[in-house]
Amino acid sequence: MVINSKDKGKRWEREAAKILNKSFPNVWTRIPLSGALGTVLEMPSLKADLIGEYYFLKNPIMAEAKYGYGGSSMTIKKEWFDKIRIAAEETYSLPVVLLKFDNARSGVRYVIALDFEAWDEIMSDVERMHTELLNFYEQYENEKSS
Repeated sequence: MVINSKDKGKRWEREAAKILNKSFPNVWTRIPLSGALGTVLEMPSLKADLIGEYYFLKNPIMAEAKYGYGGSSMTIKKEWFDKIRIAAEETYSLPVVLLKFDNARSGVRYVIALDFEAWDEIMSDVERMHTELLNFYEQYENEKSS
């Protein structure tokens, strides 16, 4: 049985959402028609393959899902990052590309790739949370010693 590329892409999107929702249930949602619906309806929030909203991050995450054949290598295209970056900017989201090494039997199979700007935004959120925690702890210690 021949599996066409679109069916394989849809299957990877569903699998990616399932994997990502293991640790944080109900965070990731697959967008119907792989984001084409958002383009047709001119709704930027529906232009990604998947959307993730973590309560502790300032911005949601928009993802483009891509898979490679074989298992040992994959060609990564700049256009994937440009496409999801443009869609993410319309909704103040963080752009990522979800990669799958198809048919990989062991080792790394799944990768989340993001550009430096998105990485910086996530690290800014981590720094903000860290600072809030330190301030909370300091306040707690001050109240305890009073």
